[in-house]
Amino acid sequence: MKIRIAASCAVLWVATVPLHAQQADPSAGVPSAVAAAEAPWTLEACIEYAQQNNTEVQQRALQVESSGIELSTARYSRLPDLNASVGGDASFGRALTSDNTYRDNNQTSGSLNISASMPLFQGMRINHQIAAGKLNLAAAVQDLERIREDVAINVMTLYLQVLYAKEMVGISERQVELSTLQVANSRALAAEGKQPESTVYESEALAANDRMSLTQARNDLQLALLDLSQALNRESAAGFDIVSPALDSVALESFRATSSAGAIYDYAVENRPHIKAEQLRLQSSERNVDIARSALYPSLMLSGGYGTGVYSADDSKFWVQMRHNSREYVGLSLGIPIFNRRASRNSIRTAQIAVRNQQLVLTAAELALRKEIEQAWYNADAAYAKYRAAASALTSAEIAFRYEQEKAAAGRSTVYDFSNAKTAMEKAQAEAAQAKYEFIFRSKILDYYHGKPLAL
Repeated sequence: MKIRIAASCAVLWVATVPLHAQQADPSAGVPSAVAAAEAPWTLEACIEYAQQNNTEVQQRALQVESSGIELSTARYSRLPDLNASVGGDASFGRALTSDNTYRDNNQTSGSLNISASMPLFQGMRINHQIAAGKLNLAAAVQDLERIREDVAINVMTLYLQVLYAKEMVGISERQVELSTLQVANSRALAAEGKQPESTVYESEALAANDRMSLTQARNDLQLALLDLSQALNRESAAGFDIVSPALDSVALESFRATSSAGAIYDYAVENRPHIKAEQLRLQSSERNVDIARSALYPSLMLSGGYGTGVYSADDSKFWVQMRHNSREYVGLSLGIPIFNRRASRNSIRTAQIAVRNQQLVLTAAELALRKEIEQAWYNADAAYAKYRAAASALTSAEIAFRYEQEKAAAGRSTVYDFSNAKTAMEKAQAEAAQAKYEFIFRSKILDYYHGKPLAL
């Protein structure tokens, strides 16, 4: 079974191909729903566990943390800085003395300085940096939410693959039961002389082929469980199983979309994390223009400090020298930009280009979202029609097989006719199962765009 779907600007394939996912500590973030190691996992529990242990999610979380630190740095840049220095030196020959004259002697001296400065005005640069930092942090949070949703979609895809594999095992088991009964019936008819001995061997060959198909179906199920277990970053797939929800016709009818593609898009364009992230980045790029423009304004700084020193040539005591040689100062400095080889002007132009580029990125994301939703809506509608047709075809195939089974029991049907009817029913069962899970998958993709939880 393969299902191709475009979701979150990506193409997801469902296939029995092993996932080369990195392993993580399975004990980290185990949800309460799966606290028992051997208990079957629900879809919700799988999604919760994967979101907590997926390495991409953890990397995005670190980016959120990094953006928070950058915002903190911008906020604290309003405060004054405070620096202190202590120095000492030894001089030989002519040296500076405490009375600020030079004399021929050898001496040692020490100094202590404390200074502070605080920006009073920088063209509103700090305010714009804080605003941009808030927007970047919000965008990082949306990126984290998007990767969490992508993980949920991937887990749901693999979960449905396991359910499909389980159903194929059930179909294969029923085929083995039917072929085994046919072998017994052929032996009885052959013993009564109603059928030739060759029909027994033909029936046994059919049963052997069904047992081989059952073995392959069970192997496919194990591979599907392994794929899902690896996607959860579990250490081992041993003992891993999932809950098989009741998916009758009533439940399946409830999955059918009731909203139009336009209504789903209207919701998605306002609420999808990747769209909101691009909108926030657009606002941040506009703030970057203001940051670049602040370089054109004068800057005003307030500074102050304290300094003192001691000299070995001075006969005064240490603390007396510290007090007498001290110096305090407070000052204001105004920097006026006049000409810096058009560097500031070019920085503004570069920031404005970045704004226009981000506008195009946002427009492209919105167009891609509309295309994805429209395709998903039509695919879901087509999958529903396919599911209904497959269910109808299965009903007809089962009725035809029952008639052929009655004929075979009475000895009025050949093994070839019986095999054809059974094969047709088996094919209809497989197609109905595939159509059912394809319909469920595509319906849940629409739920994803509409902001509904992924649940069965």
